[in-house]
Amino acid sequence: MNIKVRGGQVLSGEIYPSGSKNSAVHILPATLLFEEKVTLQNIPDISDVDKLVHILKKLGGKIAWDKVRKTMILDNSSMDFHSLSEEDLGDMKASALMWGGLLGRFRKVDFSELPGGCTLGIRPFEPFYKTFRDLSIVVKEVDDGVVMDATSAVATNVWLTEMAVSVTSTLVMIAVTLKGKTGLNGVASEPQVQDLCNFLVKAGADIKGVGTNVLEISGGKNLSPVTYELLHDHNEIATFLALGAATGGEIKVHNSHPELFPQINYEFSKFNINIEYENDTAIVRQNQDIRFTGSFEKKTNVVRAQPWPGLPVDLLPNFIPLALTAPSGYMIFHNWMYESGLFWTSELTKLGAEVIMADPHRVVVIAGKKLKGGTLEAPYIIRAVVAMVMAAMIAEGETVILNADSLYRGHPDFARNLRSLGAEIKEIK
Repeated sequence: MNIKVRGGQVLSGEIYPSGSKNSAVHILPATLLFEEKVTLQNIPDISDVDKLVHILKKLGGKIAWDKVRKTMILDNSSMDFHSLSEEDLGDMKASALMWGGLLGRFRKVDFSELPGGCTLGIRPFEPFYKTFRDLSIVVKEVDDGVVMDATSAVATNVWLTEMAVSVTSTLVMIAVTLKGKTGLNGVASEPQVQDLCNFLVKAGADIKGVGTNVLEISGGKNLSPVTYELLHDHNEIATFLALGAATGGEIKVHNSHPELFPQINYEFSKFNINIEYENDTAIVRQNQDIRFTGSFEKKTNVVRAQPWPGLPVDLLPNFIPLALTAPSGYMIFHNWMYESGLFWTSELTKLGAEVIMADPHRVVVIAGKKLKGGTLEAPYIIRAVVAMVMAAMIAEGETVILNADSLYRGHPDFARNLRSLGAEIKEIK
């Protein structure tokens, strides 16, 4: 699918964000652990959720998804173990999160092909394998796939090699099924990990340290039927705020979880953008005076993604178009995690932007260049496509973004939501 965007727009209005994409892809695999019905609310209608639903159904799950009410009822009581093929897994790395549910429920995994994901760079599975082996799970790599056996898995202390979000959530799923205490050290604490833990706690799991980098899990407890509402998507919330600031409009975003935004709002402040709150409604006022205010005691200008509670790496692209709207100066963007995470920024030069690739992890954006519409080729990176749409909206004329399908892995009704704010944007299928 291609997207056509008219530039020179001012977006204004009120918007309600969807349920968290990341929470959905972390919590759905955990429903494998339940032998009774689970009801999930605020489920986003996105392709990644569709793919996980397909996998759960392949395993025997019965799923009723009311997309209008954003509610999903899952009955996994009659599941049987099946090996999953490349066709089943598709190109979504989040399907690796199925390992947690499969090992916890069936004590085995048989993937004929490893899952793919965004074109961000090398994303090795060794952090998964190392921690699984620490739990005495047998991991055997075969050809292009992997086979695992958790029959002899035991609760113990585990240290992660990095604060990896998917690894953390997978370990949590396994640990709640193991009798005894499992200590997880150096874990990720991103909102989706907290959401997963809170979901399991509500069902009866004993997890201490939620929101920190050390979790203590007393496993082996029965999980009861539960109804749980997912967090709203903090990535989408930040996207709407950035769009308002970049286009000079005023946007109010309801259900904005202010408690999750101190560091994200600090990054906005580096562009002299102020985010206000009225209860749980975030507001970016019109005509923000965008300019670079400096970082590290004003010695440089840099936006750097970091593990939570720092700026999420997924949100880094949203700030790049903001740098293009400043009248002068420069901003460095540092993606420490993915060595290919910023290669897509070269596409922005087709609009007249000046972007210098400093090394695989950093780019320098020079402000003050006049942007004109053009044709961009979208990468398979959700937030990069969002950033391209933002850049197109501040450019003069019309821009076409080719192959923008990845956008809908994370943002349901993206174009419709933007049209409700006054955007001229069209999907070409």
